[in-house]
Amino acid sequence: MQRHEKEQFVKEVTAELEKSAGVLFVDFTGMDVEQQTTLRVKMREANVKYQVVKNTLMLRALEAAGVSDASSILKGAPTAVVFGYDDPVGAAKIAVDFQKDVDKLKIKGAVLENKVLDAKAAEAISKMPGRVELLSEIAGLILAPGRNLQSLLKGPAGKLVGAIEAKVDDGEDEG
Repeated sequence: MQRHEKEQFVKEVTAELEKSAGVLFVDFTGMDVEQQTTLRVKMREANVKYQVVKNTLMLRALEAAGVSDASSILKGAPTAVVFGYDDPVGAAKIAVDFQKDVDKLKIKGAVLENKVLDAKAAEAISKMPGRVELLSEIAGLILAPGRNLQSLLKGPAGKLVGAIEAKVDDGEDEG
């Protein structure tokens, strides 16, 4: 790759970093083509981009995006970068789940909100609830007071209806 191509590539990766909610770095050394393809398909289905980037170029892109101190993560083996656009948790969950089946995939670290995270912290992200789960929990919390009010109002009204039915039944027994 020539210098101007590298500069253009760094600009493209920097743009990807800026529009991503979170970025995960994985070591894919030892994975065969079939495993790589399966992982790429799973990532694509979840609106996650999986791209192999040379470590030195990734460091340049991270610096351009305002992230520093990623050199400890981006050294050694080639790195695949996982760009999570909608939900950083989703990208981490896919990688950790895939890692259970393919032990050759290793999580190197992550970047979340311009902060570099080590491998343990990146794996911990996968255990967090995702965007959809959080939205459903928030909706449940918003609806809870209405449900509670409904049950409070329904309780005494139910007792009143039960008392009236009992009186009617007593009247029918007598009559």
